[in-house]
Amino acid sequence: MANMGSQGMIKHIDDPGITVLSDTAGTGITWATSNDSGTSPVRAVAAGKGIHYAGATSASATSMTELCSNDLIFTGQEGHSSMEVLLQLDVVTNVAFNFGFNDDVNDTSNTLPVELSGTTWTSNAATFLGFAFDTDADNDELHCFWVDDDVDCAATSATLVNGKSLRMTGMAPTAAKWLYMKVEMQDRGSGNGVRATFLAVDHNGRSVEKVFNTTVDRDCPLCYYLGVECRGTAAKNIYIKCPNWEQAIANM
Repeated sequence: MANMGSQGMIKHIDDPGITVLSDTAGTGITWATSNDSGTSPVRAVAAGKGIHYAGATSASATSMTELCSNDLIFTGQEGHSSMEVLLQLDVVTNVAFNFGFNDDVNDTSNTLPVELSGTTWTSNAATFLGFAFDTDADNDELHCFWVDDDVDCAATSATLVNGKSLRMTGMAPTAAKWLYMKVEMQDRGSGNGVRATFLAVDHNGRSVEKVFNTTVDRDCPLCYYLGVECRGTAAKNIYIKCPNWEQAIANM
């Protein structure tokens, strides 16, 4: 795929003005949304935010709101896939979120694909590759994580993987500020898990990037996934901009 140029890449540059969101996945839907008891993301406009998507959890400790691609549209075998988002929360206490590639549109486990309590990981998805943030963790910071075929990349957040920490020290969301996140995966050929690049940039322009060789199968179908879950008894307002993605055209 070297030097394949713009014709070798499919890109979705999101346009909230024409995007179709629905709690029911189907033909013609751009983003499949869901919520347990709160409000699913919808198109919104607000001073200081411009056009965006807005949703909310309810005031329940397990209320979850999700935004996903309408289908399982990615596999590592395409060569290169990436997704990005700007996420803003009105408060960053008693909350958790996942962003990345997931094996289930609007995760049917009725909880986040991945959770972190103390230093212990719990994966509810069979396959997930992306960011996890959880205020139930000892460190309220972004962590990189993946699970493949129900096998976690690590048992605890202190475990080194590829000789590196999964924790993005110092990188965390700030209330009412945009947090940029990007997850990429690249194919490493037959018999190898995909390579993953995790990039986060906070509202001050500070960035952290980590790269791992993962165990995620190159032929596993995955979707664009963003999920936010309430961890307390106060509703969380969720704002989303630029849920973009790109995918290489294999064999160019």
